[in-house]
Amino acid sequence: MAARLATAFLTVLLAAPAALAVASERGASAASGAPAGARLIACHRAPSIAQRVATVGTWMRPITGGRRLAVKLDLWERRAGQRWALRSDVPGLGSWVMPSDAGVGSRAGDVFKYRQAVGRLEVPAAYRFQVSFRWSTADGTVVRSMDRTTATCRQPDLRPDLVLRSVEARAAGGGAVRYVVRVGNEGESAVARAAVSATLPGDAAAGLHSRTVRSLAPGATAVVRFTGPGCAAGGQPASFLADPANAVEESDETNNGLTAVCPAP
Repeated sequence: MAARLATAFLTVLLAAPAALAVASERGASAASGAPAGARLIACHRAPSIAQRVATVGTWMRPITGGRRLAVKLDLWERRAGQRWALRSDVPGLGSWVMPSDAGVGSRAGDVFKYRQAVGRLEVPAAYRFQVSFRWSTADGTVVRSMDRTTATCRQPDLRPDLVLRSVEARAAGGGAVRYVVRVGNEGESAVARAAVSATLPGDAAAGLHSRTVRSLAPGATAVVRFTGPGCAAGGQPASFLADPANAVEESDETNNGLTAVCPAP
């Protein structure tokens, strides 16, 4: 039941400050005929938000009458049942970027290339980049502009989902009760070391008892057992919680708890 890692904005991934400089090449071959282009070059899907990344690659070359090149990237997002919406909260996007070499764009053989990665993509959702290109004269007069939209990066929800399926109280002798708890994984990826804690009748604090399931594959169920006092009629019941330390990033954080039933008073 990990605390959700969603942020108020997505993250533009740059390996180092030097990555801010765009790559400019002379004599490189671009696409046939077109003066500019863009494509989705990577779409990394993962259970963890830290590993979900979309990367766009762009290129443009000079045209007649234009001496300055500039490119602008925007990210669009679509959630299930919703329309495409512009993500205006992504730092580093939505601004015009020009070659670090001001002379690039004034020579016939120039190619201006720019690559950008955006991480911490939320799920389930789809993403695509809209890329704007602009050619201008030396004094800044725009002589041509064009837009291109990349293919879609679809991000399904691959996170696990721990759920406590049931708890059964069995007499263990001497007035003790053995609680048999079934914990399952209803998500799309496995969980390593899934913890379950118990708060038993009479405990002074919550979660004093713990058991660990070494591995839980998607769709699998495991059993953990706790032994302690039973609850008197109308008293404090035994309660159980999967992932009490919030170590697992899950697709549903609301189904991790379960409480046993005390006899009616």
